[in-house]
Amino acid sequence: MKSIFKKIAMVGVVYLITSCHDLLDIDPAKYTMVKDDYYSTAAELNYALNGVYAALADGNLYGNNMLGRMGLEADEAYEDYSSDENSVGDYNVTPTDPKIQNYWRSCYVGIDRANNLLANVDNADIDISVDERNDIRGQALFLRAYYYFMLVTRFQGVPLILNPIKNASAEELQHPRATGREVYAQILQDMEKAAAWVKPASEVGTGGRVSKSAVWGILARVNLYLAGYPYYEEERYEDALVYAGRVINEGFHALNPSYQQVFINYAQDKYDLQESIFEVEFHSDGTAVYPTSGMVGRNNGIRNPVIDNVIGLSIGVLRSTDYLHGLYETGDKRQNWNVAPYYYVNDGGVAMKVEWGVNDSKYQRFCGKFRREYETVLPKLNSQTPQNFPILRYSDVLLMYAEAYNEVYQGANDDAIEYLNMVQRRGLGLDPTLASPTTDFTDRGYADFKKEVRDERPRELCFEMLRKNDVVRWGVFYDNMVAREAETPQTYTSSYYVRARRYFRSVERRDAWWPIPSYEMGVNKKLVQNPGW
Repeated sequence: MKSIFKKIAMVGVVYLITSCHDLLDIDPAKYTMVKDDYYSTAAELNYALNGVYAALADGNLYGNNMLGRMGLEADEAYEDYSSDENSVGDYNVTPTDPKIQNYWRSCYVGIDRANNLLANVDNADIDISVDERNDIRGQALFLRAYYYFMLVTRFQGVPLILNPIKNASAEELQHPRATGREVYAQILQDMEKAAAWVKPASEVGTGGRVSKSAVWGILARVNLYLAGYPYYEEERYEDALVYAGRVINEGFHALNPSYQQVFINYAQDKYDLQESIFEVEFHSDGTAVYPTSGMVGRNNGIRNPVIDNVIGLSIGVLRSTDYLHGLYETGDKRQNWNVAPYYYVNDGGVAMKVEWGVNDSKYQRFCGKFRREYETVLPKLNSQTPQNFPILRYSDVLLMYAEAYNEVYQGANDDAIEYLNMVQRRGLGLDPTLASPTTDFTDRGYADFKKEVRDERPRELCFEMLRKNDVVRWGVFYDNMVAREAETPQTYTSSYYVRARRYFRSVERRDAWWPIPSYEMGVNKKLVQNPGW
């Protein structure tokens, strides 16, 4: 794998050059991003494709910072980690925040790697079949679009760079911001093309690779976002309905009968492609498709201060709220799985489980979705884990279909009702495919069904970094954050209450999006800052 890592290193060299141009007497135009003779074999195309995927697992993205340290949980949780005080994780956001800067940079690293691969995938002298070439093309095109999706949902309009950056000269780095709608238009165009080229999920065999189902499912998500605030392209609900329906109509995907098992599988590197359609792969011993490790469960797990091979260390940066805990009905198995009823203390070097009392504040409880005790890779390291992270699960597709149908037709039909109930039945520990007259939701009215779907999304998908985008597109982000602050006991002095109040109280209306990083504004003079920053 040395070739791809050499390419990745060259990208890093360019960033080093651009950040040090005042210190070095060099001509940056001499330093190119990629070797001219690269992409000369099928193996090199696949190595390069691995590099495009690898940016997802970067520590600035899903590998670390996004895992509870950037406020993406919005009103379903709050960050309790002293190292992130007065940062984006605490909603004390500034244009100089390094996590925001590095998020931007890592997304564009992924975009540039995709651009270089797309520019060379048709090299005539490569011995590869048309289908394999197109599959690589489709994966790279989807991933480029996904990185732009990650950018537009955090910053709105960003520079659209669709060709390789040839060198680090100042001229090469000047790109104006496209509008948010222009970025979304490119995302839709690229993903729709990619869907025709990539393989069906049944042939891919792994959630770590892009399949038709992954593209269609994310297209449903993209269209839902466009249908909501601030774009309000309500006709996009019809497109979301179509794409979610394509995933369902494949007849391949199904809910895992056990909600808990979905996340145990992530901890144990077991693919369940029927449920987990697209995921970021990590492996602490370096044997994954794109070898890297992450911090899933270490950041966003149940707090455990002990470094051991039994439980595994977790700094537990995410604590729940009464609001999230209260969304669950009696008997919902997801409540105590997602909002953990216990934590660990150090008892003479051994991790000892401590149960929360029934009447203890839910603000103390940690995210329990990603549990290190189920990991099988040894030793359990204190700074990295092998757990994969979900980007798209089948339950999300079912809920997107239900939401889109309700918006298009101003009420639910049999399918929309059934898909919502399938997700809820599994949460109750029931067979998701069998009707449950005593528990099934039956109200087809537009307003009641909309509320139920909106409540079901955090019950099912909490801590999967979808909540902030959901409440932003529904136009309720600021109001929800204010409501959570008001619900937090105002006079209690326990540290977790103080942290929760500070988190929610710091939010301003402008926080629906992040500021353009100051460094990027300095390098690219054509950028314009977001309002309010």
